[in-house]
Amino acid sequence: MKVSVITAVFSNQAFIHDAINSVLSQKNVEIEYIIVDGGSTDGTVEVVLSYGDRISKFISEPDEGVYFALNKGISMATGDVIALLHSDDFYAHPYVLSQVVQAFEETNCDAVYSNLYYVKGSDTNKIVRLWDSGVYKKADFYSGWMPPHPAFFSKREVYSKFGSFNTVLKSAADYELMLRLIFKNNIQLHYIPKFFVKMRTGGASNRSLLNRLKANIEDRKAWHINGLKPKWYTLLMKPLLKLFQYRFFSYFRPDKSS
Repeated sequence: MKVSVITAVFSNQAFIHDAINSVLSQKNVEIEYIIVDGGSTDGTVEVVLSYGDRISKFISEPDEGVYFALNKGISMATGDVIALLHSDDFYAHPYVLSQVVQAFEETNCDAVYSNLYYVKGSDTNKIVRLWDSGVYKKADFYSGWMPPHPAFFSKREVYSKFGSFNTVLKSAADYELMLRLIFKNNIQLHYIPKFFVKMRTGGASNRSLLNRLKANIEDRKAWHINGLKPKWYTLLMKPLLKLFQYRFFSYFRPDKSS
């Protein structure tokens, strides 16, 4: 199986090389690497071009944000499996994608997901939070669950059938995508209980209380546009469960958090 890895980037000269190197160092797997740049002028484009034809497809042009860029990459992909890796993130070791492919071949599932480390931006060996997804049960979405989309690997045909990111949403398009694919359309999942991705801390939706409130409104909208109704506690639990990802609170966390 060929894996199409898509990285969306805008003005991230400092860290894009970590993402690229982690993809190009993957072993025992066929990779199509697609990088979609939003028209950077800080040197990001030059970093990408320095890798030459090791990058399968590269486009640099103004866009309307990360979800537009990811959709563009998905439309360009020809692999059997699609992986999404942000420019701040990188794979934890060189056998991530080969283990993903093995899981697809052994289970014939629609999508594979795993866990994610949040790491300190200045020291990526320092783990700040643990996104330990756990085995999915349908009721989990009511309790605020979702898998981390950088550690979510789907067959390309899933996007063809059910669509990609809804760009009406600004901060919850990843949540809406997971809700639509997994909860609404019941794609077949396989969980690998390993930490496959390292993500630098500092997500836009969590930078301030105002941003978190805006994200919560969008989370509610994600249910509404899919014709679904959350429980009264669902959107309260989603940010609350993030506390259990931090190292101190992780000693008390339930089996799953998101």
